[in-house]
Amino acid sequence: MLNDLVASGERFELVDIMANVLIAFVIGTAIALIYRRTHRGFNYSCSFVNTLVLLPMITTVVMMVIGNSLARAFGLVGAMSIIRFRTVVKDTRDTAFVFLALAAGLAAGAGYHLIALLGSGLVLLMILLLHAGNFGSVRNHEQLLRFSVSPDERGAMLHEPAFNEFLRHSSLVNIQTHHDGRLLELSYYVRLRAPERARDFVAVLGAIDGISGVTLISMEDVAEP
Repeated sequence: MLNDLVASGERFELVDIMANVLIAFVIGTAIALIYRRTHRGFNYSCSFVNTLVLLPMITTVVMMVIGNSLARAFGLVGAMSIIRFRTVVKDTRDTAFVFLALAAGLAAGAGYHLIALLGSGLVLLMILLLHAGNFGSVRNHEQLLRFSVSPDERGAMLHEPAFNEFLRHSSLVNIQTHHDGRLLELSYYVRLRAPERARDFVAVLGAIDGISGVTLISMEDVAEP
């Protein structure tokens, strides 16, 4: 009785069930590892990574339960409608990983092991290549610099020595007044001559008398004085 199960006219042996779930687990783990390796930004979530491991396995089980039964499929949709998913996916790239995990689970649950393994492997390889090539990046190695100075002629020139020493390129993008016009907040897109000297640049700029509130922001790290 435990060696095989019959669902919707299809016979599932115990070894097949274990193989389907195990393959889904392997693929889900690979998806989670690639996601962690290629993730950029500040919205990293450990629970989301765990979900990427579990999702293909759960989808595999669901596929084996449904089989070829249309009635079971509709019954499952009705049961799942009771659960309300309120989690908002902040990054569209995260959605692609969710769909990949679902597709892998569907293929594994249907018994298409080669499609599940080869298809997921090729997609993950493309993700690694896109990440390595920084595909789609518009401002490569550019950072956002913000600091405040006095609105007089002297304040407008204070940052120039530090800019000439550390920066390869700078572009003013915004000027904003604070404290009833007594301070100007300047925002620049900047590109460092040596990215590893970002902390030195922030320290030197912040140490200049008349400059305050220095902040250097990038997608990968935040450096402040």
